[in-house]
Amino acid sequence: MYFFMDNSEFTRRYLGVLFPTDYFVLGGYLASTREMKTIEDGVKEIKENYEIPVNLPIKWNLKDIRKIYQSSEKLDIYKKIMDYSDEIRLSMVSLLNRINCKLIMSAKPAYKKEFRRKAYEWAFINILQRLGYAAYEEIQSADYPSISIIMDWPEAQDRSFFRTYSNAYYLGEPNFDCGDLKALNFNVNLAVSTTINSPHLQLADICVGITKEFIRWSYEEKNVEKVKKFFPPLVPFFRKGPRDKITRYGLIVNTEDYPLIEKKIKEIQEIAEDEIPF
Repeated sequence: MYFFMDNSEFTRRYLGVLFPTDYFVLGGYLASTREMKTIEDGVKEIKENYEIPVNLPIKWNLKDIRKIYQSSEKLDIYKKIMDYSDEIRLSMVSLLNRINCKLIMSAKPAYKKEFRRKAYEWAFINILQRLGYAAYEEIQSADYPSISIIMDWPEAQDRSFFRTYSNAYYLGEPNFDCGDLKALNFNVNLAVSTTINSPHLQLADICVGITKEFIRWSYEEKNVEKVKKFFPPLVPFFRKGPRDKITRYGLIVNTEDYPLIEKKIKEIQEIAEDEIPF
Protein backbone atom coordinates (compact mmCIF):
# COMPACT_ATOMS: atom_id res chain seq x y z
CA MET A 1 0.00 0.00 0.00
CA TYR A 2 1.03 3.59 -0.56
CA PHE A 3 0.34 6.80 1.31
CA PHE A 4 0.74 9.84 -0.95
CA MET A 5 1.38 12.92 1.18
CA ASP A 6 1.51 16.65 0.48
CA ASN A 7 1.12 19.85 2.46
CA SER A 8 -0.74 23.09 1.88
CA GLU A 9 -0.63 26.38 3.73
CA PHE A 10 -1.73 29.97 3.35
CA THR A 11 1.12 32.40 2.80
CA ARG A 12 1.62 36.12 2.41
CA ARG A 13 4.31 37.93 0.45
CA TYR A 14 6.41 40.66 2.06
CA LEU A 15 9.31 42.29 0.22
CA GLY A 16 9.30 39.44 -2.27
CA VAL A 17 9.50 36.72 0.42
CA LEU A 18 6.70 34.27 1.22
CA PHE A 19 5.78 33.83 4.89
CA PRO A 20 3.36 31.22 6.31
CA THR A 21 0.15 32.48 7.88
CA ASP A 22 -2.37 30.85 10.14
CA TYR A 23 -3.48 27.55 8.60
CA PHE A 24 -1.77 24.55 7.14
CA VAL A 25 -2.63 20.91 6.41
CA LEU A 26 -0.35 17.91 5.97
CA GLY A 27 -1.93 14.73 4.67
CA GLY A 28 -2.97 12.56 1.79
CA TYR A 29 -4.56 9.22 0.95
CA LEU A 30 -3.78 5.55 1.53
CA ALA A 31 -4.50 3.18 -1.36
CA SER A 32 -3.48 -0.30 -2.43
CA THR A 33 -0.66 -1.06 -4.85
CA ARG A 34 -3.03 -2.39 -7.49
CA GLU A 35 -4.95 0.92 -7.46
CA MET A 36 -1.96 3.01 -8.51
CA LYS A 37 -2.63 2.33 -12.19
CA THR A 38 -6.29 3.27 -11.72
CA ILE A 39 -5.29 6.68 -10.37
CA GLU A 40 -2.67 7.25 -13.06
CA ASP A 41 -5.11 6.33 -15.83
CA GLY A 42 -7.85 8.47 -14.27
CA VAL A 43 -5.66 11.59 -14.10
CA LYS A 44 -4.57 10.98 -17.70
CA GLU A 45 -8.22 10.70 -18.77
CA ILE A 46 -9.13 14.01 -17.10
CA LYS A 47 -6.21 15.78 -18.73
CA GLU A 48 -7.14 14.41 -22.13
CA ASN A 49 -10.74 15.59 -21.66
CA TYR A 50 -9.47 19.16 -21.25
CA GLU A 51 -6.61 18.84 -23.77
CA ILE A 52 -4.00 19.14 -21.03
CA PRO A 53 -0.65 17.49 -21.87
CA VAL A 54 -0.25 14.44 -19.66
CA ASN A 55 3.21 15.59 -18.51
CA LEU A 56 1.91 18.91 -17.13
CA PRO A 57 0.44 19.17 -13.63
CA ILE A 58 -2.96 19.90 -12.13
CA LYS A 59 -2.96 21.36 -8.61
CA TRP A 60 -5.39 22.90 -6.14
CA ASN A 61 -3.65 26.27 -6.28
CA LEU A 62 -3.50 26.86 -10.02
CA LYS A 63 -1.32 29.94 -9.61
CA ASP A 64 1.48 27.59 -8.56
CA ILE A 65 1.68 26.06 -12.02
CA ARG A 66 1.41 29.09 -14.29
CA LYS A 67 5.18 29.37 -14.77
CA ILE A 68 5.38 25.69 -15.71
CA TYR A 69 2.81 26.14 -18.47
CA GLN A 70 4.49 29.37 -19.54
CA SER A 71 7.91 27.72 -19.85
CA SER A 72 6.29 24.90 -21.84
CA GLU A 73 4.66 27.48 -24.13
CA LYS A 74 1.21 26.23 -23.10
CA LEU A 75 -0.32 29.39 -21.62
CA ASP A 76 -3.36 28.92 -23.85
CA ILE A 77 -4.03 25.60 -22.11
CA TYR A 78 -3.40 27.19 -18.71
CA LYS A 79 -6.07 29.80 -19.46
CA LYS A 80 -8.49 27.01 -20.36
CA ILE A 81 -7.70 25.28 -17.07
CA MET A 82 -8.52 28.50 -15.23
CA ASP A 83 -11.85 28.72 -17.09
CA TYR A 84 -12.78 25.15 -16.08
CA SER A 85 -10.90 25.01 -12.79
CA ASP A 86 -13.80 23.85 -10.60
CA GLU A 87 -14.86 21.17 -13.07
CA ILE A 88 -11.32 19.85 -13.39
CA ARG A 89 -10.69 19.74 -9.64
CA LEU A 90 -14.05 18.06 -8.94
CA SER A 91 -13.20 15.49 -11.62
CA MET A 92 -9.97 14.78 -9.76
CA VAL A 93 -11.88 14.31 -6.49
CA SER A 94 -14.27 11.92 -8.25
CA LEU A 95 -11.33 9.58 -8.91
CA LEU A 96 -11.55 8.60 -5.25
CA ASN A 97 -14.75 6.74 -6.13
CA ARG A 98 -12.70 4.36 -8.27
CA ILE A 99 -10.43 3.22 -5.46
CA ASN A 100 -10.75 2.02 -1.88
CA CYS A 101 -8.79 4.84 -0.30
CA LYS A 102 -8.54 6.43 3.13
CA LEU A 103 -7.82 10.12 3.60
CA ILE A 104 -5.75 11.09 6.62
CA MET A 105 -5.17 14.81 7.26
CA SER A 106 -3.45 16.64 10.09
CA ALA A 107 -4.37 20.32 10.37
CA LYS A 108 -2.75 23.02 12.46
CA PRO A 109 -4.63 26.31 12.90
CA ALA A 110 -2.78 29.38 14.16
CA TYR A 111 0.60 27.73 13.77
CA LYS A 112 2.40 31.01 13.19
CA LYS A 113 2.64 31.14 16.98
CA GLU A 114 4.93 28.11 16.92
CA PHE A 115 8.15 27.19 15.24
CA ARG A 116 7.30 25.97 11.74
CA ARG A 117 9.36 22.79 12.08
CA LYS A 118 7.59 21.87 15.33
CA ALA A 119 4.21 22.29 13.67
CA TYR A 120 5.20 19.99 10.82
CA GLU A 121 6.65 17.45 13.24
CA TRP A 122 3.38 17.43 15.22
CA ALA A 123 1.35 16.90 12.05
CA PHE A 124 3.60 14.15 10.67
CA ILE A 125 3.69 12.21 13.95
CA ASN A 126 -0.10 12.27 14.08
CA ILE A 127 -0.31 10.95 10.51
CA LEU A 128 2.19 8.17 11.22
CA GLN A 129 0.15 7.12 14.26
CA ARG A 130 -3.03 6.86 12.18
CA LEU A 131 -1.20 4.98 9.44
CA GLY A 132 -0.01 2.57 12.12
CA TYR A 133 -3.60 2.01 13.25
CA ALA A 134 -4.66 1.61 9.61
CA ALA A 135 -1.97 -1.04 9.21
CA TYR A 136 -3.57 -3.02 12.05
CA GLU A 137 -6.89 -2.79 10.21
CA GLU A 138 -5.41 -3.90 6.88
CA ILE A 139 -2.76 -6.38 7.96
CA GLN A 140 -4.88 -9.45 7.18
CA SER A 141 -5.70 -8.16 3.72
CA ALA A 142 -4.03 -9.50 0.60
CA ASP A 143 -3.55 -5.86 -0.41
CA TYR A 144 -1.30 -5.27 2.57
CA PRO A 145 2.23 -6.49 2.02
CA SER A 146 3.56 -3.18 3.41
CA ILE A 147 3.02 0.60 3.55
CA SER A 148 5.27 3.04 1.71
CA ILE A 149 5.00 6.79 2.15
CA ILE A 150 5.66 9.00 -0.86
CA MET A 151 5.77 12.70 -0.12
CA ASP A 152 6.17 15.85 -2.16
CA TRP A 153 9.71 17.21 -2.17
CA PRO A 154 10.22 18.99 1.18
CA GLU A 155 11.65 22.44 1.51
CA ALA A 156 15.13 22.64 3.02
CA GLN A 157 13.82 23.65 6.44
CA ASP A 158 11.43 20.71 6.50
CA ARG A 159 14.00 17.92 6.14
CA SER A 160 13.25 16.93 9.74
CA PHE A 161 10.59 14.65 8.17
CA PHE A 162 13.32 12.06 7.65
CA ARG A 163 14.46 12.04 11.28
CA THR A 164 10.87 11.86 12.52
CA TYR A 165 10.13 8.93 10.22
CA SER A 166 13.30 7.07 11.23
CA ASN A 167 12.40 7.40 14.91
CA ALA A 168 8.87 6.13 14.26
CA TYR A 169 10.15 3.26 12.13
CA TYR A 170 12.81 1.92 14.48
CA LEU A 171 11.66 3.06 17.90
CA GLY A 172 8.05 4.14 17.72
CA GLU A 173 7.76 7.78 18.69
CA PRO A 174 6.83 8.35 22.34
CA ASN A 175 3.19 7.40 22.96
CA PHE A 176 2.87 5.40 19.72
CA ASP A 177 0.20 2.91 20.78
CA CYS A 178 0.73 1.05 17.51
CA GLY A 179 4.39 0.46 18.33
CA ASP A 180 7.27 0.88 15.91
CA LEU A 181 6.40 1.00 12.23
CA LYS A 182 9.01 -1.61 11.34
CA ALA A 183 6.93 -4.26 13.12
CA LEU A 184 3.96 -3.24 10.95
CA ASN A 185 6.01 -3.81 7.79
CA PHE A 186 6.35 -0.19 6.76
CA ASN A 187 9.00 0.56 4.17
CA VAL A 188 12.24 1.68 5.83
CA ASN A 189 12.61 4.40 3.18
CA LEU A 190 10.60 7.61 3.22
CA ALA A 191 10.28 8.24 -0.50
CA VAL A 192 10.21 11.65 -2.15
CA SER A 193 8.72 12.67 -5.48
CA THR A 194 7.23 15.91 -6.80
CA THR A 195 3.67 17.05 -7.36
CA ILE A 196 4.76 18.59 -10.65
CA ASN A 197 5.43 15.14 -12.12
CA SER A 198 3.42 12.63 -10.09
CA PRO A 199 -0.30 12.16 -10.90
CA HIS A 200 -0.74 10.45 -7.52
CA LEU A 201 0.64 13.48 -5.68
CA GLN A 202 -1.46 15.81 -7.83
CA LEU A 203 -4.56 14.06 -6.46
CA ALA A 204 -3.16 14.32 -2.92
CA ASP A 205 -2.44 18.03 -3.44
CA ILE A 206 -6.06 18.71 -4.39
CA CYS A 207 -7.44 16.75 -1.43
CA VAL A 208 -5.11 18.57 0.96
CA GLY A 209 -5.96 21.96 -0.57
CA ILE A 210 -9.68 21.34 -0.13
CA THR A 211 -9.16 20.33 3.49
CA LYS A 212 -7.16 23.50 4.12
CA GLU A 213 -10.03 25.61 2.76
CA PHE A 214 -12.43 23.78 5.07
CA ILE A 215 -10.20 24.37 8.09
CA ARG A 216 -9.97 28.10 7.40
CA TRP A 217 -13.73 28.33 6.86
CA SER A 218 -14.30 26.56 10.17
CA TYR A 219 -12.55 29.39 12.00
CA GLU A 220 -13.20 32.41 9.79
CA GLU A 221 -16.21 31.37 7.67
CA LYS A 222 -14.48 32.58 4.51
CA ASN A 223 -15.20 31.21 1.03
CA VAL A 224 -18.25 29.16 2.03
CA GLU A 225 -19.24 28.75 -1.64
CA LYS A 226 -15.95 27.06 -2.44
CA VAL A 227 -16.01 24.91 0.70
CA LYS A 228 -19.57 23.66 0.21
CA LYS A 229 -18.75 22.70 -3.39
CA PHE A 230 -15.54 20.78 -2.69
CA PHE A 231 -15.45 19.51 0.90
CA PRO A 232 -18.66 17.44 1.15
CA PRO A 233 -17.60 15.16 -1.78
CA LEU A 234 -14.37 14.52 0.13
CA VAL A 235 -15.97 13.57 3.46
CA PRO A 236 -16.89 9.93 2.64
CA PHE A 237 -13.26 9.06 1.97
CA PHE A 238 -11.77 10.09 5.30
CA ARG A 239 -10.59 7.29 7.56
CA LYS A 240 -13.37 6.70 10.07
CA GLY A 241 -13.75 5.37 13.57
CA PRO A 242 -16.82 4.12 15.46
CA ARG A 243 -20.13 5.61 14.26
CA ASP A 244 -18.34 6.88 11.14
CA LYS A 245 -16.50 9.51 13.14
CA ILE A 246 -13.91 11.36 11.06
CA THR A 247 -12.23 13.54 13.66
CA ARG A 248 -9.30 11.96 15.49
CA TYR A 249 -9.30 9.09 12.96
CA GLY A 250 -9.00 10.75 9.56
CA LEU A 251 -8.90 14.46 10.40
CA ILE A 252 -6.60 15.43 13.25
CA VAL A 253 -6.52 18.89 14.85
CA ASN A 254 -5.64 20.28 18.27
CA THR A 255 -7.61 18.48 20.99
CA GLU A 256 -9.46 21.62 22.04
CA ASP A 257 -10.59 22.21 18.46
CA TYR A 258 -12.41 18.91 17.90
CA PRO A 259 -15.87 20.14 19.02
CA LEU A 260 -15.68 23.05 16.56
CA ILE A 261 -14.46 20.91 13.64
CA GLU A 262 -17.11 18.24 14.27
CA LYS A 263 -19.79 20.93 14.31
CA LYS A 264 -18.47 22.47 11.07
CA ILE A 265 -18.32 19.13 9.24
CA LYS A 266 -22.00 18.61 10.00
CA GLU A 267 -22.84 22.22 9.14
CA ILE A 268 -21.17 22.26 5.71
CA GLN A 269 -22.79 18.95 4.76
CA GLU A 270 -26.21 20.32 5.72
CA ILE A 271 -25.60 23.50 3.71
CA ALA A 272 -24.63 21.45 0.66
CA GLU A 273 -27.61 19.08 1.04
CA ASP A 274 -30.07 21.97 1.37
CA GLU A 275 -28.99 23.30 -2.02
CA ILE A 276 -29.30 20.01 -3.95
CA PRO A 277 -32.08 20.48 -6.56
CA PHE A 278 -34.85 17.87 -6.67
